Amino acid sequence: MTPTAALPLHTGLLAAVSRSFYLSLRVLPRAVRGPLSLGYLLARAADTIADVPARPAAERLALLAALEGAILRGEGENVCAAAADFSSDVNHDGERTLLQRLPECLAALRACGPVDAGLIRTVLTRIIRGQSLDLQRFGASAGSLTTSDELDEYTWLVAGCVGEFWTEVCRHHVPDGATLPREEMRELGTQFGKGLQLVNILRDQPGDMAQGRCYLPADELRAAGVTDFTWPAADWKPWHTVRHRWLVTARDSLQAGRTYAGALKSVRLKFAVLLPLLIGEATLDLLTAQPDNSAPVPAKVTRPVVKRLMLRALWKSLPGA
Repeated sequence: MTPTAALPLHTGLLAAVSRSFYLSLRVLPRAVRGPLSLGYLLARAADTIADVPARPAAERLALLAALEGAILRGEGENVCAAAADFSSDVNHDGERTLLQRLPECLAALRACGPVDAGLIRTVLTRIIRGQSLDLQRFGASAGSLTTSDELDEYTWLVAGCVGEFWTEVCRHHVPDGATLPREEMRELGTQFGKGLQLVNILRDQPGDMAQGRCYLPADELRAAGVTDFTWPAADWKPWHTVRHRWLVTARDSLQAGRTYAGALKSVRLKFAVLLPLLIGEATLDLLTAQPDNSAPVPAKVTRPVVKRLMLRALWKSLPGA
């Protein structure tokens, strides 16, 4: 068994840092499970570094740059020591362990074949760029994205590119795995990834706004009647006007996941796509049902619902379903 196949699933790291994504990764065909899992772990390590509030934004940006250097050029010794030091300020047990075991992740990357390693390095460069932009905008003070173009750029960098990465890894290992052309699958994967990230943004809006981070475009909020970005707001209706617009956009983007899944021939690959799609749609249902005259609240799909969605995804993955 290669290091990329063994590391993510058999050390428990994936299960420790991800509840829902692990459910998809564990059922993937063996050939793609390793590189996709390793890509996820490295992206999660970068995200953990970016989201350590006890450390100054400049320090987090420097460590992200060092991690990118380690991923691209194998300069791992210094970044691993710094990541282990960062781990002392991480509250999540799984994420703390991930930073401490970063040397194993980087070793697994060095052991990858050239195609998988190249794809992982490309997607991580984009993800780290998105996280760095986020820190530059919000790391030192409260702020807001200005336009929908900035929101689109952010969702592409941290999630849309993952759909493209997933498509290319699957195409490399399962070259006849889809009924649609490569470019169409790449575009569908990109839109699906961006849709999932929009779900995350809308779900996490209350917590982000409490920290002074507004991902809804400022120009749209002002056009709807928001005069200041104080949270809690004096009037929630203008906020919900913009919020509902992006809930619709997120749902439309998730439809690309349905087309993507429908083109896959492998039951395992189809299940791995359908499960996050169904969880995303269920999350949007919860968010859409919230009243327009009060503050948005966090929405999380419960474990019993996730189990039901797993059965539904499995049924929809079977031939003839």
